[in-house]
Amino acid sequence: MHEASTDLGYDVIVIGGGPTGENVAGRATRAGLSAVVVEAELVGGECSYWACMPSKALLRPPAAVAEARNVQGAREAVTGELDVPAVLGRRDRFAHGWNDEGQVRWLDKHGIDLIRGHGRLAGERRVVVDQPGGGTVELSARHAVALATGTVPMVPPVPGLREAKPWTSRDATSAKAAPRSLAVLGGGVVGCEMATAWSSLGTKEVTVIQRGDRLLPGNEPFAGEAVTAALEARGVRVLLGAAAASVERDPRG
Repeated sequence: MHEASTDLGYDVIVIGGGPTGENVAGRATRAGLSAVVVEAELVGGECSYWACMPSKALLRPPAAVAEARNVQGAREAVTGELDVPAVLGRRDRFAHGWNDEGQVRWLDKHGIDLIRGHGRLAGERRVVVDQPGGGTVELSARHAVALATGTVPMVPPVPGLREAKPWTSRDATSAKAAPRSLAVLGGGVVGCEMATAWSSLGTKEVTVIQRGDRLLPGNEPFAGEAVTAALEARGVRVLLGAAAASVERDPRG
């Protein structure tokens, strides 16, 4: 890994080392500019460790089995059930064990420096980084500061929800075992994916609670209808036009 420049001056400073931040920094160095990425967690961001990659790794094995069972001649070869520990182990490998060494090597290969910590704006083209071990680093950009910080999950203001310590999307994609039951608040893409995955991996009771009148409201109506039918076919309860009034965690887990 490149060490941070001693003068702490760069052409471009990128706050956030996810896919967008990596691409901004990569384009800068390919154009002959110097660049540094400031990242508080894992280089590669949400997609690599808690979203796209692990979610698809959870979904693919159940989908492959379902597809085989729908094909005459192939269904006869499917004689067992999913090996859930193996599915979760494959998911872990897709997420590289939540280790970003490979992504850090990519930065190094492209001549991009990395500073670990929380970056915050401190003036025009100036950034202060609060480092994990304490202390700060001050950076200045000759051309630009790019903000690529991504988002964090929002816990809705439902009475009792925060106290119940709910899963966020990160917990749902990185869990080490299937929960006994699962209530999914929201019928968007992430909610539908996690309802599909965990209902296939051993969770006995899965309920999707959606405020609107259909799932996947950002897509064409037929998409939501198809996903609703598929979820219900696998035993998931889908509640449309519904909202959680309060939450209390079952002491049994």
